[in-house]
Amino acid sequence: MTLKLETIRFDTEMPKIPETLPIVRCVAPDFDARARGVEALAERLDLGKLSDVDTEFGRARASERGAVEVFAASGAIWSENIQHDQDGKDEFRDWPDLEKGRDRDGEPVLTLGREMAARATDLATELIEIGQFDMKHALQPEVRLTQVAEANEKGETLRTGAAEATVVIGYELEGLAVIGAGAKTLVDIVPGRGDLIPTGAVNVWRTPRGVEKLRIGGREAALAAGLLEDPDLAIAVEKGGSITIQRMRLGLMAMPAAVHQGILFPALEYEARVDFEDEKQGHYFIGRVAPVASAKAYAEIGLGSAHFGLGMH
Repeated sequence: MTLKLETIRFDTEMPKIPETLPIVRCVAPDFDARARGVEALAERLDLGKLSDVDTEFGRARASERGAVEVFAASGAIWSENIQHDQDGKDEFRDWPDLEKGRDRDGEPVLTLGREMAARATDLATELIEIGQFDMKHALQPEVRLTQVAEANEKGETLRTGAAEATVVIGYELEGLAVIGAGAKTLVDIVPGRGDLIPTGAVNVWRTPRGVEKLRIGGREAALAAGLLEDPDLAIAVEKGGSITIQRMRLGLMAMPAAVHQGILFPALEYEARVDFEDEKQGHYFIGRVAPVASAKAYAEIGLGSAHFGLGMH
């Protein structure tokens, strides 16, 4: 079932979609290219004596304290020292500089104060340099705190606090955000006695190798290629639901670390709310990434569309 545009309400500004958009060819770094960074990260994370381990998705240098793994499909690095989790009595961390704020939905959250956030960012920069992560196309870092709470048997909140902090860095190419799970750098940090301690680092980024133009055909064609073919949205409409798109952005799609990918392709990332007149049915949310180009458009530049459908068709 193909949806009609007029059946969807937009509570967010729709991004401008031009007649053509870029696709970016990319390659995955191999284990040898990552080797020096892997060893340096393992030392900085204090993993101790290491051994080589074949994993489900690649290879790792591992110990009883943790591991640094390289994903074969993408060249991504995932590293962690699990000792700090085992040493803690619970998830709450004793951060000396916490401030109260609100998230993008207006909900109260705890954040790091300016000085502590700057220290966390500096530590993340150190880990990035040690791991030899490619940051040529990186965006500005953002520090996020994991929010935690303790409740009693009745579900009443006894206390709230913060767990680890994560310095989050995204990427941008050709003027577009690179979206999806395959474009990120993360550094996890906990407070120590008078200092900050890194507990892990993740870098998922395929090396760009060239750019081509893909014919889109403008906004209506882009929506017809993906969003209007969303099977879950179609099911919602068939059941009498009304759809509201609450957030939407255009970007280049990077697949997860365990997936082989040679092309970063344009896509729409969106969040939709589905409401029903019957209060018993309530409402629910759908988060999705949808392609914006047709199979014909990919064929015009000599590419098949099988890898660009994201399960939409």
